[in-house]
Amino acid sequence: MAVLSSEIQSLNEINYKSKVKVLLLIFLCVILFVFSFISFYPIGEKIKSIIKSGLNGRGCNPDFDEMHMEWIMPKIIVSNLVIPANCLERSGPPLKFNHLTINYNLINFAPFGLPFKVETEFQGQPLSIYYVAGIGSQMIRIKDQTLGLARIQPLLGENFKLSGNVTIDMTFAMSKNSMSAFNLKAQSKDLQIPTQNIQGFSTPPMKLNDFYLEAFSETGSRVKVEKLIMGDISSPMRANFKGNINLQDGNISMSPIDLQGEIAFTESFRNSLPLIDMLFQSFNQKDGFYQIRLGGTLGSPKPIAP
Repeated sequence: MAVLSSEIQSLNEINYKSKVKVLLLIFLCVILFVFSFISFYPIGEKIKSIIKSGLNGRGCNPDFDEMHMEWIMPKIIVSNLVIPANCLERSGPPLKFNHLTINYNLINFAPFGLPFKVETEFQGQPLSIYYVAGIGSQMIRIKDQTLGLARIQPLLGENFKLSGNVTIDMTFAMSKNSMSAFNLKAQSKDLQIPTQNIQGFSTPPMKLNDFYLEAFSETGSRVKVEKLIMGDISSPMRANFKGNINLQDGNISMSPIDLQGEIAFTESFRNSLPLIDMLFQSFNQKDGFYQIRLGGTLGSPKPIAP
């Protein structure tokens, strides 16, 4: 049947009845109200009060000068953040950050929650961390970030004296205050170990150069070390290990380790540190490498005969 031209209406003349426009308008008004409230309400002083009251009596009182909201690419900026060393369960001067920016991203689905990107700088080292706050779960992600170890030494503590640059790719997830997943890859081409004190002996500085670590955990705090490779043909020490680390809450340096592998030293390094022959004289050798097992803790490993 033919349709008369008079029966055809212009799309502009059609009146569509829909609640979509109304709902969208309400949503935009709510968003504008929230951002306006955050922009003008003294949110920084309120959060500072909450932090101090929540941590009262624990000896950990972070402080900052100002906190404000920016509209363009919505974010919260914290200026002159100061974190006392005892918040990280160590002594020493407080950790100072000139600025800290918290950017909001789209909704995350694995895990489901609100994602944020936290950016700051510590002693000239840029730091970028992705954080997802879910229902009963949290996730921290550091994606292919190159860090100068000498610059961030205060963040690592006195038990981890290292220098050089290391590239890190890490995912750390928690569920109900327990670690639920952990994946780590770390690599360096210029790793150096400054002078250390081992059982009263001072070790000479070691230029290891090559370093590669690959570890993961899918349940609980037991971390499986797939690969731990240190040193190249020009290094005073070369090593290759794999095994397990049981992470301890609160003090990671006290985490028990059980690693098996092999280690070798150059003759000049052994002559400069007679302690090596004393420690490894009872161990078997294969192609110049001592066959050993490392026990003790992460902060104080001890060679054990396999």
